[in-house]
Amino acid sequence: MQFIKGNNLLSRAQCDVLRGLAITGIFLHNFCHWLHGAHHENEYIYYLEHGQTSWNYWTQGIDWFFPIQFFSFFGHFGVPLFLFLSGWGLAMKYEKDDSSSIKPLPFIKYHWLKLFRLMALGYLLSIVTYAAFGFGFHPWYEILSQLTMVVNAIFVSPGSALSPGPYWFFGLMLEVYVFYILFLYPTRNKGCWRWLMPVLSIAVAIAVQVPLETHTTILNYMRYNLVVAMLPMSLGILMARYGLPRLRRGTLAVVAVVSLVMLAAFNLNYQLWLWAPVLVVTGAVAAVKCFASGSVILKPMQWMGVMSSFIFVVHSIPRMPIFKLWLWKQPEMLLTDYAWLALYIALTLLLAWLYKQYLRLIPSPTLKR
Repeated sequence: MQFIKGNNLLSRAQCDVLRGLAITGIFLHNFCHWLHGAHHENEYIYYLEHGQTSWNYWTQGIDWFFPIQFFSFFGHFGVPLFLFLSGWGLAMKYEKDDSSSIKPLPFIKYHWLKLFRLMALGYLLSIVTYAAFGFGFHPWYEILSQLTMVVNAIFVSPGSALSPGPYWFFGLMLEVYVFYILFLYPTRNKGCWRWLMPVLSIAVAIAVQVPLETHTTILNYMRYNLVVAMLPMSLGILMARYGLPRLRRGTLAVVAVVSLVMLAAFNLNYQLWLWAPVLVVTGAVAAVKCFASGSVILKPMQWMGVMSSFIFVVHSIPRMPIFKLWLWKQPEMLLTDYAWLALYIALTLLLAWLYKQYLRLIPSPTLKR
């Protein structure tokens, strides 16, 4: 069987498409799951009834709200897709045969500065927006812990400390970079450790979650931290190092469809749900590779991928006014919600474009080798 790897497996454009799929899922999910009557997801903790409600809807009772219900339940799986792409990107960037060795402290400093440069203004604007609409300011120590990106590890119950918005993800990414440079990067040319360390990382991530189904506080804390990232990022590392079999387009289409169906089914069992990121990765990669590189169909999603980091930073800002002033006042989901969703998308993309222009004024950090 022929294996393909590197840019032959996933080109830069295809990675952008995958980022586009991920950010589309995330920012639409973060709108849709706030609507009255939207199906609740299983993201940080697991509830069997959430999986059953969604499964029954897709098999028995689809209605006009199926796009909203789809993104409400499945959209958060954009997070493991981003984490997979992070693992892939780190291995592709830093594990070239001719690359010089990288020291941990400069590497961590460089990535901390990149994350801070991207996050800081968006987070502060989010704080002001939430305060303006009656939610008050967070204590100074919570704001400081978020700006320093240690909030995930400090707060055992992060629900209040990590709001407003999605900024907890920056703390998780810092943990990803630290874990990579200390444990995965040193194995890049170490024989069997080259594959064993990522596999062990996956095994540990699953093993520590297995007994926690009813221990929701601990599970919630774990999944706001590195444990939720170890599986998808390690898959990205393995795929970058070893590649995948070359498959025909028809086979890829089958893999994509079967992965989506299994993703819904895996939410009916806690132990299977822990493996859901594998299906997210196989399904998304197979779906993208069904299309020829540079396909016109993928162009909008490729653009979304290029804009993904800016969208991620700003998408919580226009959401709060829409819900506070209008949507939380209606008792049920209505077809007019699609108009509000369209407004939210338009405002988010406009803010993302403005944020991109702002970041052009801020010098990018450099990595000293």
